[in-house]
Amino acid sequence: MLAQMPGPWPSEQGAYESRIRLASEAATWGIAAILIASAALPTTDAASRVGLLFSAFLLVFFAVIWFHLLPEPVLGRLRFTIGTCITQVVGGVLLVLTGGADSRYFVFFLFPTLATTFAMRVSSTIVTGALALVIYLTVLVGDGVLMRANDVLELGAIRTSALLALIAMTALISRTMQETRATLRQRTTELAAQNSELEIARSTALTLARSRDISEIVRAVFDASRAALAIERIFFFSGTEDMGHGYTIGRDGRSERFEADPSKRDSPRQRAARTRRTVVMNDAAEEPGLSARVRDHFEQAAALFVPLMHRGELVALIVLSVSKPRKWSAADVRLGEVIAESAAPAVASMLALDRVRELSDRLAARTKVLEGMNQLVENLALATDEASTAEVGARSVTGAFRLHAATTLVVDPSLALLEPNGIAGPATQHPVVNGPTSCPAIRSGRVFKVDGPTAAVICPYMPFREGSHGYECVPLVAGGEPMGALFMERGADSLLEETFTRNAADRIALSIANRRVLETAQRQATTDGLTGLHNRHFLQEQLRLLQSLATRHGQAYAVIAIDVDGLKQVNDTFGHEMGDLALRGFANTLRRTIRGSDVGVRTGGDEFLVLIPRGNLNDAKILAERLREAVELQGRSEPHTAITVSAGVAAWRSERTAEQVLEAADAMLYAAKRAGKDRVMVEAPVALEESGAGPA
Repeated sequence: MLAQMPGPWPSEQGAYESRIRLASEAATWGIAAILIASAALPTTDAASRVGLLFSAFLLVFFAVIWFHLLPEPVLGRLRFTIGTCITQVVGGVLLVLTGGADSRYFVFFLFPTLATTFAMRVSSTIVTGALALVIYLTVLVGDGVLMRANDVLELGAIRTSALLALIAMTALISRTMQETRATLRQRTTELAAQNSELEIARSTALTLARSRDISEIVRAVFDASRAALAIERIFFFSGTEDMGHGYTIGRDGRSERFEADPSKRDSPRQRAARTRRTVVMNDAAEEPGLSARVRDHFEQAAALFVPLMHRGELVALIVLSVSKPRKWSAADVRLGEVIAESAAPAVASMLALDRVRELSDRLAARTKVLEGMNQLVENLALATDEASTAEVGARSVTGAFRLHAATTLVVDPSLALLEPNGIAGPATQHPVVNGPTSCPAIRSGRVFKVDGPTAAVICPYMPFREGSHGYECVPLVAGGEPMGALFMERGADSLLEETFTRNAADRIALSIANRRVLETAQRQATTDGLTGLHNRHFLQEQLRLLQSLATRHGQAYAVIAIDVDGLKQVNDTFGHEMGDLALRGFANTLRRTIRGSDVGVRTGGDEFLVLIPRGNLNDAKILAERLREAVELQGRSEPHTAITVSAGVAAWRSERTAEQVLEAADAMLYAAKRAGKDRVMVEAPVALEESGAGPA
């Protein structure tokens, strides 16, 4: 069998010889470079350096002559063997020049024999190895006779044994590589013959494999079928069980979509899809299940309806059509089925890839939405008040759902108005709605959608805008109470699913409700219930802040301690309700009189305090007098609740604590009451206090 196998092709043999030549030249230059590098070592003695350089020169000279000046055809197949023998002689020269048989560069002498493995020829290994053995024995005998050194002979014997072992091992390696190459060459030849036999059967499949989409696959099937069966048109169906949707390609090569007639219940196409078998139609005139459109417009007179099966599943169906009645032979049917079998894997793979792409896109879109939902939660946690919560909600859902715009509508605490508080994108201006239940989404408690101007119900406040993609409105409900509505204007690629939109609306509604509860709790915790002014708890926090700013940054502050005069008389004369009314009136006067940065506090029944950040004694005195006059004026207009106030003024000084500032203000307040009430007393400034002056 081996004798009958053809030898390597000329091109293969030439490439093989070229590789041997390149490897041999690289090895020659490499050995020369190693010799030169060894000569450059500082440990190399002068005599060895001369020998190494001379041997490297010989190798370089040989490489230039042998590989670049001497034509390649010279010496034929013996060229490699002769070349390795020459380099082996150069190795012998290296031994003689660097110490003879006991040269420490003996390893370089072995390189030519090892290099014979490049050619994978045992003959080259044996010839070169024999030459190396003769050269070394000659050098060894010469050293032994001339030098008469027993130690040289002992080392020579060891190296001779090593050389013999190397020759044997190299010959074995060359023989193994030679046999392996022959086996691989034989197997390659066999595979080439098999591939040649399968080429015709694989041509259609290869054409289909190069197709990038279904349309190219169908066109490739059309071309193959037209060449094999002389068909004139192909129909391709996929996707549904009855295979009613597809497209067709005719003789002009133009592709167009095709929808089967749904009124036909037993067409050849449906039978082929149902039975998973090829249906043969020789004459369309005898087929009642064929529509007139297919018979007349597409000129189908005879056809093969062939299902494409892959792993037992129907993946598609092709119709091979001609314009004249035709008696399809068994060979024609089989050829059509072969083409279908070749196309089925490619069609199945492409359809599966399309489904994977669709699912991947859908999954990616859902992942983006989920990321947007997570971002919505994080963003809502950063909102500081109700307005920013509404704004964050609108912006977050716009990005998460790819909306054109969004508006967050919030019900005011009185449940009387529905107002747009947060807007994202180029949103359509939404009016304020009187009565939240007027909103269709809030009234129904469901997602309200408007897809177009013909929608059954359209929001009376937001009519459909021409050119838009419609809108959706989701009620914001928390704890069963309406918080507002999320109005979303769709974009071309918006991702709106009710599960996600309701979840987003619930999160926004819960954030608004939590914000209102938190603000109410904070307001109740820091506000006096009767007057609406701040209470003692808030006072302590503000004093701590003002004292810190004063001690660290020198920002002084002042305090006005106030006591209401005549409140007991109002209570005794007109009742406690009128007294409470007088206190609320005073609180309103206080709020109108002080600055926005000042802090009004009710510290007890009829005792109040005003904190003045960045204020001094003079600022506090002016404010206290203005407040006293405003209270007096208020009493003139409302005699039943007429009251007056006494006030004491103090300010922060270096080394003074907040408690000491309050004590100083209280002291001035008591001084004002002792002096006759309805007046303001101010503590002495530092300079006057040091000179012994009393309070003003």
